[in-house]
Amino acid sequence: MPGDTILLLLANATNRNQLRDWLRARYQIIEGHSAADLQQPFQLCIVDGPALDRYEAAIQQRRAAAHPIFLPFLLVTTRRDVQLHTRHLWRTVDELVISPIQKAELQARIEIMLRARRLALEVNRLQQSMLTSAQMWLQLAVQSAHIGLWEWDLATNRVFFSPEWKAQLGYAADELVDSFAVWEERLHPDDRERCLNTIDRYLRQPWPNFALEFRLRHKDGSYRWIRSQAALIYDQNGQPTHMLGAHLDLTDRKQMEEEQQRLTEQLFQSQKLEAIGALASGIAHDLNNLLVPIIGFAEMGLLEAPPDSELYADFDQIRAAGIRATALTRQILAFSRRQRLEMKPVNLNQIISDFAGILRRLIGERIAIHLQLNPHLWPIMADAGQIEQVLLNLVINARDAIEGNGAITISTAPVRIDGNVPYHPASLAAGDYVTMQVQDTGCGIDPDILPRIFEPFFTTKPQGQGTGLGLATVFGIIKQHRGHIDVQSAPGHGTTFTIYLPALADTAPAPSNDIAANDQLTGHETVLVVEDEPAVLLLIASALRLHGYHVLEAMDAEHGMSLATSYEGPIDLLISDVMLPAMNGDELYRQLSIKRPALRVLYVSAYAGNEPVSLPSDCVLAKPFTLQQLLQRVRAALAGLG
Repeated sequence: MPGDTILLLLANATNRNQLRDWLRARYQIIEGHSAADLQQPFQLCIVDGPALDRYEAAIQQRRAAAHPIFLPFLLVTTRRDVQLHTRHLWRTVDELVISPIQKAELQARIEIMLRARRLALEVNRLQQSMLTSAQMWLQLAVQSAHIGLWEWDLATNRVFFSPEWKAQLGYAADELVDSFAVWEERLHPDDRERCLNTIDRYLRQPWPNFALEFRLRHKDGSYRWIRSQAALIYDQNGQPTHMLGAHLDLTDRKQMEEEQQRLTEQLFQSQKLEAIGALASGIAHDLNNLLVPIIGFAEMGLLEAPPDSELYADFDQIRAAGIRATALTRQILAFSRRQRLEMKPVNLNQIISDFAGILRRLIGERIAIHLQLNPHLWPIMADAGQIEQVLLNLVINARDAIEGNGAITISTAPVRIDGNVPYHPASLAAGDYVTMQVQDTGCGIDPDILPRIFEPFFTTKPQGQGTGLGLATVFGIIKQHRGHIDVQSAPGHGTTFTIYLPALADTAPAPSNDIAANDQLTGHETVLVVEDEPAVLLLIASALRLHGYHVLEAMDAEHGMSLATSYEGPIDLLISDVMLPAMNGDELYRQLSIKRPALRVLYVSAYAGNEPVSLPSDCVLAKPFTLQQLLQRVRAALAGLG
């Protein structure tokens, strides 16, 4: 059966209907449309901004008439108008909720305010009569509602705390003395000044419906969120003698609000990372198309210029700059997990051993690199170049964390994860893994910083000395390999990164398709090249002609189909950009292969593994590429290996 009566004084008909439907199962509902409705009997009134502006004076009169009985008013407002209506808090309204309204939050706030009203009624009854029977009933009500009562004697500074008040803080009824200091010394340091100043102002110039939220220290050392509502008791001369109040534990509600805020921030962070990844992918696409002719024509210049000439040196510098730019775009893409990986069975020990010399030259003589490689490793499916990138970034981080002399230890081990393993990352499924650890003797990582180290662009290095992409790149690469990275660190005790990579179930060596050695890059076949970037088209066509191929050129799919139709001789290979105007490369190949079933295909793509079209990785050459990579892939495609 519905209990308390709630007056809905809402100008917004949608909110009024929604609240009526939500609440009528538990409460008596009155729908108000004028100031006259405020004279009806009710225990709580819900108003919105327009109604508050229209009936503010009438609401204040109704509250004054009810005084000293607490008559709660709850304001429904929008986030945009919350600042506008804040001035009404504690004067015209007692609490507010933000639209769009959350049903659970609304019901919780209504119950808190109705409990406070019921408590105020009981306190007033106690204040008026001070009868033993009234005290007994009040105590029963307080116990059932889990509300703690207190009474402060302003003359003696003694405070009576009810057993429920003490129980909220984990104490027995006889454990705390009746003193104001008991409350004051348990206040959270961040709340103490605010609370004491508010009480001082209230005692000097009281206002109706005093309420205060703060944190009190529990017996176990934790802090509980408390809402305290109180009123003054006056003597026959109108001077305040006592202050009566009640404590309501809000900790669960506050934790819910904090969890909701945390989830909101996680969603925002996820959306931000996704936006950064999309932006990086778009930039990389354009840069990759620009780098193809830069690297390619520089390499063609190297073929033409005498090796001892200044021109040769200039071309070599251009090519080297292009290669460095390629590495940068791939690093940017790595943290967004959008680069194409060339996965094949590899031995992790071999990668580390081959790369160790470069790492030693990089970090210098003051830091030693120790290898502890377990000889009994399972092979893993990985992109060797990306694993080298992970090693490089982790070792650079370790080097920067070591002041003076120190050591970096790189170790590997096979790990079988099942229910008997004492510790392993919770996100890993049971199975066989190969681990790689990079451990340093550096300064360690502060615990406050540790949760953020994999965020893109987060760095503790001085401005200009770090991009903040190093560990974000590592994280992205490992996730693309379906692995996991764990970090253990403490200030002054160094840092250990542990990487888990899935072991291959089938340990048979992968077949080799490297058929094109340096002296096997030429050919005589006919190749149709379809590419909408003029510079890229010119580079591919020029490189192929230079190496003996007959080349047909087209800048779009329509022109490519026209050439294929009119050309009377055989066309052995189609080289096509994945994305073309009006028709993608895969659609073009399917159309052409109807009449030319022997036609083979090699796609080129600047999307770095994030192509809008699903294609086999062995048929795609990622931009930017070197001439040797292009010519090798052409030979492999013609041989049916690509």
